[in-house]
Amino acid sequence: MSITIVSTWSEKNYQEYAKYFLESAKKYISEDINVWVYTDVPYTDLPGHFVNLPLEASCPDLVDFKRRNEHKKSTGKKAFMRDAVRFAHKSYAIIHASRTVNTDQLIWLDADTEILCPLTTDWFKSFLPKKYFCAYLGRDNKYSETGYLQFNLKKAKSFFDKWDWYYKSDEIYNLRAQLDCHVFDACLEHFPKLNGHNISPPWTQKRHFDIAFEKYMCHYKGSDKEKRDIYFWKATR
Repeated sequence: MSITIVSTWSEKNYQEYAKYFLESAKKYISEDINVWVYTDVPYTDLPGHFVNLPLEASCPDLVDFKRRNEHKKSTGKKAFMRDAVRFAHKSYAIIHASRTVNTDQLIWLDADTEILCPLTTDWFKSFLPKKYFCAYLGRDNKYSETGYLQFNLKKAKSFFDKWDWYYKSDEIYNLRAQLDCHVFDACLEHFPKLNGHNISPPWTQKRHFDIAFEKYMCHYKGSDKEKRDIYFWKATR
């Protein structure tokens, strides 16, 4: 069973929070797990099981999507919910990896995640039993939290083709909102025979990620150092 973890970040976001993700991934992710990171600038000090790809050079369709829709700016409360261009980077990194990486399972981790202890192949495998296509953090009456996604790539081609279609056709703008979360949910709904495994603890209303992966990973909300230190203290106490 081979596993590949994927993430992406801008250089600005590296300075704000992704540096914690990268350093903890280098320290704690088992060497038999590949890690692919899509970035704006190259990173050279990486372990042998890491692969660093230039995001836009790897994903020319992302460049086209951004150019085609850069004028679609939203303002007001929760404007980020309609900012398809901002969240397209994540979607295109996932789509490209799904078509490029030779792996059994593909895992997406947001770059505002910090890993807290050694993570092994067996630990990740436990979240995706064989009968399921993907594992995700679902939320009642709300779009999924996609800071963590895990896919069985043997069943995935049509799913990611559909994900890609939402951007190529600009159909994403006909969804209720334009986060990558809404595209993921729309694709999962489109393929009802692909079983999704909701790994959110059923009793939670907030902090699905931190509770599901308690003591193993934490997911920061906000980028300033003070808030990161508070999260880290709570996650490791």
